[in-house]
Amino acid sequence: QNVYTKQWTDESGNAILEARKKIGIQSVAADLVEHPGKLASLTPEQLIERFEKAGLEIKPLRHGSLKDIPFSKGRGFKVNFEDGGLFQYHPATKSHHGGAYYKISTGKGGIKRYGLDGVEIKD
Repeated sequence: QNVYTKQWTDESGNAILEARKKIGIQSVAADLVEHPGKLASLTPEQLIERFEKAGLEIKPLRHGSLKDIPFSKGRGFKVNFEDGGLFQYHPATKSHHGGAYYKISTGKGGIKRYGLDGVEIKD
């Protein structure tokens, strides 16, 4: 209730939903950046589910031979985080890093690649 006008507003609408989405976005991104070992317990499909549940848009990769081919066709995907970070899944097909891997890029941590077991791949 507004203390001045005494009118009630319905807060169950878009504002609360959008705020909750932002919290979900930050927690999914932060969780993977802080604890990349969790990648070992998640399949790419499960990661897509989590990202979509958090309100993130799943996009096809934008470069190389896998460009613009959706994950549903057996290819990779990418997700842009609100803070400018990026998460990518690259399938084993045409991989330059010896198999399927995840790439997490943040301004603070730089670019890091992880195997499906959650262990960092050193170049």
